[in-house]
Amino acid sequence: MNFRKDINGLRAYAVLAVMLFHFNKEWLPGGFIGVDVFFVISGYLMTGVIFRGLTSQSFSLLKFYAARIRRIIPALLVLVIILIILGYLFLGPASYRNLSKESIRSLLFISNFLYWRDTGYFDLGAMSKPLLHTWSLSVEWQFYIIYPIILAILAKFLSIMTLKRILIVITLISLGLTIYFSYQSPTAAYFLLPTRIWEMLLGGLAFLYPFNLSKNKPRYILEILGIALIVLSAFIISERMPWPGYMALLPTIGAFIIIQANGQSLLTTNIAFQKIGLWSYSLYLYHWPLIFINHRYNLHMNVWTFLTLSFLLATASYYLIELRKWQAKFILIAVIITLIPIYGIYKTKGAEFRVSGKHGLTAAQMYGGGLFPQYQEAYTLINSEYPAKYLMIGDSVSRQYASFLMNQPYNIRTLYADACMFTPNYSVYIKTQISETCSNFVDEFYDRFIKENPKMPIIWAQNWNGYTLSPKEAKYKPYSTSIDPREYSQVIYNEIKNMITQSSDRNIYLIGAYVVPTYNIYECLSAQELSKFAEVCPEFIPRTNIEINEILKTISNQYPNVYFIDPSNGYCNEKQCRMITNNEPMFTDLIHLTTYGADIIGSYIFNEIKKIESKEQ
Repeated sequence: MNFRKDINGLRAYAVLAVMLFHFNKEWLPGGFIGVDVFFVISGYLMTGVIFRGLTSQSFSLLKFYAARIRRIIPALLVLVIILIILGYLFLGPASYRNLSKESIRSLLFISNFLYWRDTGYFDLGAMSKPLLHTWSLSVEWQFYIIYPIILAILAKFLSIMTLKRILIVITLISLGLTIYFSYQSPTAAYFLLPTRIWEMLLGGLAFLYPFNLSKNKPRYILEILGIALIVLSAFIISERMPWPGYMALLPTIGAFIIIQANGQSLLTTNIAFQKIGLWSYSLYLYHWPLIFINHRYNLHMNVWTFLTLSFLLATASYYLIELRKWQAKFILIAVIITLIPIYGIYKTKGAEFRVSGKHGLTAAQMYGGGLFPQYQEAYTLINSEYPAKYLMIGDSVSRQYASFLMNQPYNIRTLYADACMFTPNYSVYIKTQISETCSNFVDEFYDRFIKENPKMPIIWAQNWNGYTLSPKEAKYKPYSTSIDPREYSQVIYNEIKNMITQSSDRNIYLIGAYVVPTYNIYECLSAQELSKFAEVCPEFIPRTNIEINEILKTISNQYPNVYFIDPSNGYCNEKQCRMITNNEPMFTDLIHLTTYGADIIGSYIFNEIKKIESKEQ
């Protein structure tokens, strides 16, 4: 296949859109469409390679895979090795173990499954994944493995013309399924191959059914139209839209049109875009780790520094790695050799021998909730002969006090449900999918538990402002039915009032939201043992006002049996909040308490409850 300057320029549009989106979403809210453009390009190129080989009866699967190995793996392998080396020097055990897990799956091209289960592409947690961007490489590789095998088998029984028609049908079916699943299972639709096939096949159809354009004017018009569609997509599309839904047709058709135009205008063939296109793969590889580092260490990198570093690393990768003539078998051997120590890092819990014992613990081991039961009725003193004094409900922010309570003389009936808001009229979205487990558990609570022993006081602790909610009646409707963030506080207000109306004879203690750290304390302390260049771990952070607490206070002031307790008072004064005491972190992550932190705040909460009860007597 002759080198297509227009396609090389199209790569530049795609990678720049992705880079700017990742650096600042507000500048280019739909910049992630660059990945969809890359999929179309890949489909075009791979279909060309395969069909030319099938037509001339010279297609070789081994040569096809060897070419893909030489093109993709070396630069990725070097990036992974660099991150593993830097991680050993700077990352605490928990983060380093996560890096090893990501690295293994990235090199095996199955990382898209990890991120599908672990976090959404647009979630805040995505910023803690240094290899998140490799999900698209995994999708492409899975396509490369399956696509030529299917075509090679079908070509033995069907004509080339029939194969072309079959691909049209598969493209349309895949597009229909994608539009459906982008609403029903958005995270799966985003990360998994079945809902991305149509994008690559669309590029394939551009090769199989080229437009017959003999004059330059229609080529130029088509090229302008295609670029306009891609640029427009980058501005009008946002992460709030189910993706890749029907709106994904906008940038992918734009890419399809540009490929069909086969134009030679400066819009795509200018020298700057030609260079960026050549470096686009390495730019894609290195830009996201820079975003990760910038976020983790609060470097406040400006866009010019970000772009400069990205281009320096990318050009080095292109000229030193990508242009080298590596042999496929040696590349695979290098991958296997690299995977062995990385797996060792994973098995040694992120090489925890590098730090002292307490900093070698995982965040899960530090968490105050431990393995205490959730999504079922439980008691803090299982063998107690005394009846339960309180009913405690909530999510993991409530369950985190379990270790504290089990060491106190309180027999408490608990209904803990991680990632669940006790809202009877609204469903919780987890990774943009309705949590049926949560909805069913909340329904059972209101149908049964709240009616049993109507005088037992309720202690309600939640991550009050950490959810996406949708009305129950929209249960089987798209994600777009979720309530507007501006309505969230009013919904919480109404849902708590709903609880109160059913509990007029009991006290309800609303445990407010607390000030959370601006950095991962546990990881910071462990990293400080590794390097003098590690991030600073502030002992105090400024105390901030939490809007949702004002709602909770308002409700408590309206009802004589409802009390608001601000847990921040347990570790904050008027101006600042303590994050570290005697080198002990208060939090395991950016929201949950360690056993140490839960002891401090748990003691404060129950002392406040005792004060309230003593005044009532």
